[in-house]
Amino acid sequence: MVAGYRLPERGRILSAAREVLKRHGEVSSLSEMHFLVLNRLKKENPRYRLSKSRLLKLIALSHRIGVKVEKRRTDREPEHCPLCGGELKDLPGINLFGERIKLGKKCSGCGYRIERPNLEPRRYRFYL
Repeated sequence: MVAGYRLPERGRILSAAREVLKRHGEVSSLSEMHFLVLNRLKKENPRYRLSKSRLLKLIALSHRIGVKVEKRRTDREPEHCPLCGGELKDLPGINLFGERIKLGKKCSGCGYRIERPNLEPRRYRFYL
């Protein structure tokens, strides 16, 4: 039995995202970006499907499309990168007394940084 949908390739998704950003300049939310990119892809093939998480991960790992992340306070510390799902590594530092401290975390995949461990993404802004 053949599935009723198709998954677009990575290159098609990133190409559609760049076209959307060339036309709109900046997109101010993940939901809006997902809507615009999916509509662009459906012009090629109406059976294409794309999740928000896959779109965000591909954009974060592409390094050709910029993502600005507005953050908010939270009670929990993230285990994985909220953009690409990669591993978050501690950023070491030294304070004025010569003691080692943790300055925050950085993703080994996409380079996303968290200055304080109790911050999480609130809104994504996409630009070229």
